Amino acid sequence: MPDCFCCILPRVKNDSWLEKWMELLRKHANGGRVLELGCGSGWDTVDLLSAGCNVTALDVSQKRLRECAKSAPHANVLAADVGKPLPFADQSMSVILASLSLHYFSWANTLEIASELRRCIRDGGILLARFNSTRDYHYGASSGMELEPNFYFTGEQTKRFFDEAGVRHFLQGWDIRFLEENVIQRYRNPKYVWEAMAICR
Repeated sequence: MPDCFCCILPRVKNDSWLEKWMELLRKHANGGRVLELGCGSGWDTVDLLSAGCNVTALDVSQKRLRECAKSAPHANVLAADVGKPLPFADQSMSVILASLSLHYFSWANTLEIASELRRCIRDGGILLARFNSTRDYHYGASSGMELEPNFYFTGEQTKRFFDEAGVRHFLQGWDIRFLEENVIQRYRNPKYVWEAMAICR
C-alpha cells in the first residue's frame, strides 16, 4: 500500500481531532491494548500515549514507522499491511483507531478489513475512524480512473471515497454512536472526511 499523496504535501498543522475523545479513550483503554492502523509519522500515536494508552502502532511504510518510533518511543511499532489479516488474537484490543488509513482497497477487501477489526476488538470496545469523503475533491474524489464506485486510480495509487451509506455499511453490526462529515485543515487545502465512533456489540 503506497503512502497517501496527501501526506507528502506541506502540512498546515496536526488537527486535534482526538481531543474530544480523550476521556472516552482513557475509560475504554484502561490497561487494555489500543491498536492504531496506519500510524504514519505518529501524530495521533503521541496523543494516544498522552491519554495513558498502551499503543500498538501499525503501518506498511518503514519510513513512517521510523518517524513514529522517534515521535512516540513508548509505542510498540509494527510493520503490517492493513489490507491483509491482522497478526492479533481474537478480542485482544480495547480500542482501534483508524484515521484516514482504510481507503486504499477494493470494496471486497474493505469489507474483509471491517471483519478483521470486529475479530480483533473485544465486546464493548470502541472504534474511532476517519474516512475520505466523496466530497474530498482536493484529494482525488471523482478524479482519475474509476475502478468501481467511489474507488479510483489516482496518480500512482488507488483511493476510496465514502459517502454516509458507505461508512454505515462498513460499520454494519457496530453500535454507531457518532457519525459526522467534517472539514479538516491538516493539509494545504481543506479535506472532507467522515468521522465515526462505534462500539463493538
